[in-house]
Amino acid sequence: MAGEKVKTLRVAAVQMESKNALVRANLEHAGPFVEEAAQRGAKLVVLPEFMPTGYLFTRAIWDAAETREGLTVQWLKETSRRFSIYLGTSFLEADGEEFFNSFVLANPDGTEAGRVRKQTPAAFEAYFTRGAPGSHVIDTDFGRVGVGICYENMLSYTPRLMSTHAVDIMLMPHSAPCPMKSILTPQSAVRSFLVNLEGLAVSYAQLLGIPAVMINKSGPWDTPLPGIPFLTQHSYFPGLSAVADSDGTLKAQLGGDEGLIVEDVVLDPSRKTHAVPAYTGRWVKEFHWGIRIWRLVETVGRTWYTISAERKRRAREVSSGR
Repeated sequence: MAGEKVKTLRVAAVQMESKNALVRANLEHAGPFVEEAAQRGAKLVVLPEFMPTGYLFTRAIWDAAETREGLTVQWLKETSRRFSIYLGTSFLEADGEEFFNSFVLANPDGTEAGRVRKQTPAAFEAYFTRGAPGSHVIDTDFGRVGVGICYENMLSYTPRLMSTHAVDIMLMPHSAPCPMKSILTPQSAVRSFLVNLEGLAVSYAQLLGIPAVMINKSGPWDTPLPGIPFLTQHSYFPGLSAVADSDGTLKAQLGGDEGLIVEDVVLDPSRKTHAVPAYTGRWVKEFHWGIRIWRLVETVGRTWYTISAERKRRAREVSSGR
């Protein structure tokens, strides 16, 4: 837990491409970025959501599922111990008959600091993963870490949780592709999405008075849509990873290419706003209707996931090690 002392922490946001379902290759690709961050003095290094998993809207995403202590968690622990850093990402975790999007933060000694499961799968994610409510908080030696996984940062419960639990720094791992222009997501909706993603770290830093680190993928994104195998969404990950300090200033932001941000941020208890955000609806701000319609997709997806016998079978196979 954080005390009342002001602390300076060097953080790193790693923006990179991931290949779908190629867990080992993605971990190997992440390695040099993490090493560079450590060489530049970073003590906390964060990678994108589903960095080892890729991002698929088909059953093929289950091919990348891992056990609780699978390849990704082993890699996080070994790499964090090697460089004596805190290191985190999320992966597709199979547990019993369920699949979860789980963010794990490893300690510098190679142990697990904590784990947060995504509470609200976004849009078509709801077909393939189950949401899991929780505090979204991990306690470390340097302070209390809040974790909002991608879509969750658009939802009003996330800033309320961060304020209620008095977190000292906010981590926002994303796997957020730019929406494809369509009837459901016209160009105005695409612009709204990019503007909100670009300003996300600063928005949270100003709202809560804490540093915020937003991490996203970069590169092309091609995935078929559930139940429509002949329709493939061709889009891209826009990147826009950013680090904002506890005074609400933007320290650095990337464009659309792979890259690395390493910045010092200040954990200052006197800067915390301590005000529970007074949101009354689902969202943290007004979004274009083309984004809001995702809620309908999520409802249908949760129903399909619940009744899927294949999901139960495949999760059991992975979680049991078969």
